[in-house]
Amino acid sequence: MANVEKLEDKLLELIQHSNPLAIALTGEWGVGKTYLWKKFYEDNKNYFITHRKTNPKNGSKENLIAKKYAYISLFGLDSLDSLKLAIATEVQTISTDDSILNTDISTHFKKLFGFIGGGSTSSTAGDLRFGINIGNKLITNIIMSHLKDTLVCLDDIERKSKNLPMSEVLGLVNYLKNERNCQIIMILHDEESEDKVDFDTQKEKVFDEILVLNDSLSMVKETINDDKIFPIYEKFYQTMGVRNLRFYQRVQKIYQEIIKHSSSLSKLSKEEILRQILIIKLVNDIPKVLNVDMKELETYFSEDGLDDRLDIFSKSDDEALKAPFRTKKDDVEEKLSKFYPNFRMEGWTEVVIELITNIDIDSEKFERLLNQDLINEEALESDREKRGLMAEYRNLNSDQSFNQRLFDNVKDRIDREAFPNLSFYYNILEKNDSPDLAKKFEELVKQYIEERIRKGPEEWLIGDYYLRTPVSPDIFYDFLLQTISNQKKTLALNADASAMSAVFMRFCKHGNVGKDFFVAIQNINKEKFSSIFWQPLDGIDRIRYIRELLEHPAFNIDIAKFNNGDRIDAAFWHYKKLIDTPKRPSPYQPFIVEKKLNEVKRWTLELLQERVSEKPNSSAAVEHLLELTNNLENI
Repeated sequence: MANVEKLEDKLLELIQHSNPLAIALTGEWGVGKTYLWKKFYEDNKNYFITHRKTNPKNGSKENLIAKKYAYISLFGLDSLDSLKLAIATEVQTISTDDSILNTDISTHFKKLFGFIGGGSTSSTAGDLRFGINIGNKLITNIIMSHLKDTLVCLDDIERKSKNLPMSEVLGLVNYLKNERNCQIIMILHDEESEDKVDFDTQKEKVFDEILVLNDSLSMVKETINDDKIFPIYEKFYQTMGVRNLRFYQRVQKIYQEIIKHSSSLSKLSKEEILRQILIIKLVNDIPKVLNVDMKELETYFSEDGLDDRLDIFSKSDDEALKAPFRTKKDDVEEKLSKFYPNFRMEGWTEVVIELITNIDIDSEKFERLLNQDLINEEALESDREKRGLMAEYRNLNSDQSFNQRLFDNVKDRIDREAFPNLSFYYNILEKNDSPDLAKKFEELVKQYIEERIRKGPEEWLIGDYYLRTPVSPDIFYDFLLQTISNQKKTLALNADASAMSAVFMRFCKHGNVGKDFFVAIQNINKEKFSSIFWQPLDGIDRIRYIRELLEHPAFNIDIAKFNNGDRIDAAFWHYKKLIDTPKRPSPYQPFIVEKKLNEVKRWTLELLQERVSEKPNSSAAVEHLLELTNNLENI
């Protein structure tokens, strides 16, 4: 494999040769051939001037290589004459000799063209095309007659016009070498094309040496100029096979744009960000490497629950047999695993994609990520350790310490894991015959669930824990449902008047019957009922509201009371039926059963009478209500 150092040594050896040579420098697109040549020339320019050889005939010192230099981009050039003109007018002297014979010939000819064309000219090949338009090939021939002993570099061959055949370019190379004593460097990409075919058929006749640049890691290192993160670039370069120098320049630009916003990022955080950029930029810029686009990448690697490769406990044998042997995701993941095992699009991915697509950083997302555990060095180390444990698990290579190491890792990341994964880790510990560790892990997860559910209704959405109903067995799913249900009952039993007023208002306006508050409604006292009864109304009259209020199904149940009027406590109520009374009355303590609605009706009559006493002008309306309902009997 030809790396930069070897090529530079070889170039120096060839160019200092006493005989003129034509050299082709090839390599894949973007590998850094132009970068290599320009740097090589700048580093050795003084050497070209001063280095001399000894003439074996007379012992005199002679210049070893050409005194003049021309770098030509063929971009857009559409004729052989335009190429000749571009070469001649781009010649620069690199001699220290001040004689008139060594004066830069391009200066004289640019003045000549300025005189003929009536104005100044540019030194770029595209702007010099006016010389061809003069229609006087004699001028070009005069120019070429003065062109000799020159080091000529021809670049951007693939960007020339189709009107300029490769055969004519190669013919000129041959002429300059053999007739004008020039050293020629031709930079050519090795991708297939019609011009490439012409080059391949004629290269043996034209070129003395063909150098291939296929290892540009040292240029990548020089471009990155950061020894701390370069090992990540090096691993990506070696495992993913991307040689394009411009790719790494773009990645580094994005990386610098992100980290410049915060000096508090840990070393591991910076490394994590760089890995994310490399993968996402690879898919965005060079999708053929992984054979996947951005949409597929997000579909395969977003953190949306249990990884389907790990879901071995939720599939039957029949389902496993029917599953495809290998998927596209498997192929992509296998390729990525060489650089980033168990890659997931999470954390800094949002900022990276935003910067790539919108060329800007979303400040809110950035600040949020800075405050998350994902940028915490300890958390990142935990992520890496877990990925190593899972790799050990899948490779059937778990040693005796595996269960303890797995427990120690996952017990500290319960709040950052998808819930199906938590069940998966529990199953591993249980099936690996570590019941004590499995039990401890189960207790920790259930404790976390209880603490989270107690925070309030915003934590009661099942979708925040499971994106889909898990296939049994999942030890935590039913516990989660029951914990949420119990918390709802607890809050309902202790609901204040304001919460219950909202419940009744929803029922009166929309017929919404939320059973979560049935127990609280059935245990309501007169004080709370009065607050609900007289709450401010919006868009509904009080008479209608009272009638709707008394129709709430939670009131239409039987309740048990002792003769002294006390309710039998700790009863569990269904929609209309008392189904359990843990504190049962003894034969010496008789009780009665009546509907809650009867009690509520008595309170309603009392509240209406109090209103008539307070506001006598309400008498007609109250009597109207009682007439319509036969003293509340026909609700």
